[in-house]
Amino acid sequence: MNILRNITEGIHPGPLMVVSSGRQMGKSYVNNLLRHYYANMMPTPTIKWQRLPGLKLQAFVDEIGARGFERGLRESDMDPIQEWTEECNCGKRMSFNVWQFKTEKQITMFLIKWAA
Repeated sequence: MNILRNITEGIHPGPLMVVSSGRQMGKSYVNNLLRHYYANMMPTPTIKWQRLPGLKLQAFVDEIGARGFERGLRESDMDPIQEWTEECNCGKRMSFNVWQFKTEKQITMFLIKWAA
């Protein structure tokens, strides 16, 4: 009890504030370097399209990047395609890299826009 009294001595009743001394996530110098590298230095892959049964297309990449690493697709690669399909009402995204279409015309329009 004596220790608690010594710790709280001199503290007046009133509003208490929590002081955060933790590290702020995502603010480090290294994190900024990595974000810059992935945003600017990694080349955008050439997306290819494979026909699936039915009126479906699947996106894939088969490029080998620097140092022999294969760069796969990312959500940021798929986002512009999804936005376009919603805007033009041309196909529907079924999963990460698969789009389904209603007609062959939609597939043709899609491939004119997004085929490499």
